[in-house]
Amino acid sequence: MAYLLYGIVKDPVVGGTSIAGVKGQPVIFVEAHGLCAAVSELDVEKGAPPVEELLAYAQVVEALHRRQAVVPMRYGCFLNGIPAIQDILKARRRQYEILLAELAGHVEMGIRILLPEKEGINSTPEVTTLPEAEATFHSDALFTTDPEKEPPPPGGLQPAAGGSKGLVEQVDRQGNKPSRKEVPAINGRAYLALRKVHYRMQEETSQSRQALIDRYIHAFSGLYTRHRAETDVKKDTVILSLYFLTPESAVNRFREAFGEMMVQENDEALLSGPWPPYNFVTTEIAPPK
Repeated sequence: MAYLLYGIVKDPVVGGTSIAGVKGQPVIFVEAHGLCAAVSELDVEKGAPPVEELLAYAQVVEALHRRQAVVPMRYGCFLNGIPAIQDILKARRRQYEILLAELAGHVEMGIRILLPEKEGINSTPEVTTLPEAEATFHSDALFTTDPEKEPPPPGGLQPAAGGSKGLVEQVDRQGNKPSRKEVPAINGRAYLALRKVHYRMQEETSQSRQALIDRYIHAFSGLYTRHRAETDVKKDTVILSLYFLTPESAVNRFREAFGEMMVQENDEALLSGPWPPYNFVTTEIAPPK
């Protein structure tokens, strides 16, 4: 039988109401080597879990976190049998002990900031004013180039040996004799200019985001012990996520600092938390084979 692992704690939860886990299965505690693993006996199922199971899983982790420090796991961490759980506690005992000591009395506060995907990109006059660029690229292409991606050469064009036009061989669908077709040659100067603009935009975007991160880190100085930042692109928006490992006693001051910052700034930002410190734990366990 497999066991779904919720998290690692120092002591089992005793007394009071028992904790119900995923699919209503009771949460039990496997003790070994001075640590406890909170688990539920559950069969491994393929595919994405239903939303209600994810919510039930999160509620268990939050219930543990309210009682004591917890090293939270992500949903989907299964172990085959009690001996396998005890082996994990033995193999990672020191790692878990350090994490529990660090996380004790702390929560995770999160801030999500919505940024335009093309932030830092205003204009590109040095390229759009080049005659070569106008001959080879449509100027709109400069504004649809993602600063996170390398700009490729124009599709369908290949370097020519000389002159303003080159010859490219093409084979028809029936596999007949190759035909020869004249196509415009790539202008090397224009392509290099576009690459230069791409790297400049990428650098400006990176500097802009780092300046924003630094501004938030400074605003919450003294209200956290660790922080993390990550970005994710969704459609036309870049989502900048900031995570702070904050003492429970500083949560209200953290919220006040966020409110003061929103009065002074024009950022589209959302504050969340307190949560169990998911983003400050890197102890994933592979699912059973």
